This record gives sequence, structure tokens and C-alpha cells, in this order.
Amino acid sequence: MFESRNKLAVIQSDRVKRILVFGDIHGDLFSLEKGLRHWKPGDLLLFLGDYADRGPNGVEVIERILQLKEKYPERVLPLKGNHEDYSVDGKPLFAPCTLIQEASHRRGSWAVFFKTLYAFITRLYLSAIIPGQILFVHGGIGNQIDSIDDLVNPERALIDEILWSDPGKDDGLRPNFRGIASVFGPDISEKVLSRLALRYVVRSHQPRKAMGGPSVEHNGKVITLSSTAVYGGVPFILILNMDKLPEDEKDFRECTVFLD
Repeated sequence: MFESRNKLAVIQSDRVKRILVFGDIHGDLFSLEKGLRHWKPGDLLLFLGDYADRGPNGVEVIERILQLKEKYPERVLPLKGNHEDYSVDGKPLFAPCTLIQEASHRRGSWAVFFKTLYAFITRLYLSAIIPGQILFVHGGIGNQIDSIDDLVNPERALIDEILWSDPGKDDGLRPNFRGIASVFGPDISEKVLSRLALRYVVRSHQPRKAMGGPSVEHNGKVITLSSTAVYGGVPFILILNMDKLPEDEKDFRECTVFLD
């Protein structure tokens, strides 16, 4: 259902009926399972990262998605979020990380569980595309993407932008309050999408922005999702029909399935 190009997954439109797109889950196993009820033969599961922390069941969420990936490798496509960014010895490159305490309590030790987690995160893609249509990432884009090749073999600075950046109202790039990556404006989205011959960016990373449905910014080109209830609001997924992909904000909202 998709072609693997190092850190980029290229979705093969002719082999997929629908794509179920999950935003941040953050340990919300209940919402994950509700979303999976909509998964049918011919569908691709696409996750935008941030599987654990914040919510109570990060261990189970990771184990569930890893189980699905092992059983249906062609039908499950998980991306990396900033909450999947760890050093090889298990130190999180973000904060706060509640998964360490949770895994230590539920699986005996962090070192034991990290073996499972490491097997999971080393298989994650950084981005996915539907050629000619949509770029899927966890955070954002920055201004360092000149071609598809940059997504295939991203430098560390671009990895940080993909995992951490956020869309903003003003043109250009501004420092991000997170202390890493940038806030990118509508002009940056326009330029990068044009370079990639794509139309939309679908991302997560800011669940509070999408507590009542998709947040649509940058003249309809950047769509933010949330599939977790840990911040309040109603979690949701997008179900994209490959024979009729969204053309505008109204279409994206009609593709929304709430998990309440």
C-alpha cells in the first residue's frame, strides 16, 4: 500500500481504498480502539505520532500499534512524533516523559520496555505523501524542504522541523516557544507545497488546537488533527476516500469521524 523510501513513505493510491488518519493519541487507548473499529480491508492506517505520555495507557497504545504493524505490515503506517525521539540508551529528547514511570510500573523496568519501544521507533517514518496531493507529518515543514529527496534523507535540522514546528499566522519563520524548530507562516506552506507539487499538509502536534474537529490554516493548506481526549474536547480521525480526496476545508470536515 506504500513504497518505503528511507524516512519517507509514498502511498500507492491505486492500492488503497481509504486512509484512516490518526493525530496525537497520547496514551488514549480508548480512542485508539474506537478509531480502529472503522478499519476495513483495503484501508491503510496512518498514524501521525505522539503515541504515549500525557494519557494513562501509553504502554498499551505502543504495544497495540506495534502488534498491528507486525501482523499487517503493508496496512499500517506509523510516523514519528517528537514524543518518539529518544537516544539509543533510552533518554527522551523531549519533556515531560511520563512513559518512563508508566512502563517501569507496568512492565517491570524502563530498560526492559525500552527494548520494545526501540524496536518500534526505529521503524517509524518521518513523513508520508499521497503524490500530487497531501504531505503527512507530525509537526510541520520549516523552510528547508526543496524537493522530495530532502524528505527521503532529512538532515537533523529538518528532522527537528518535521517533529517540532508549528504553523503561525504571520509570513516567514519565527522562533518557536518550544525552544526548538520554528513557527512557519502561510508563505512557507505555499512555497514548500509548490516545491513538492503537493496541495496540503496534514499534521498533529497541537491537540488543543483541534479539540472540536480539524483546525484549518494557511488558506486551507494546513490541517491539524487530534485523536486524544487527554486535553478535553472530542477526539477524531480523518477517513480519506482515495477515489475522492478532499478539495477544500468543507471536504476535510466531511471526512472527520468523531470518536465520542
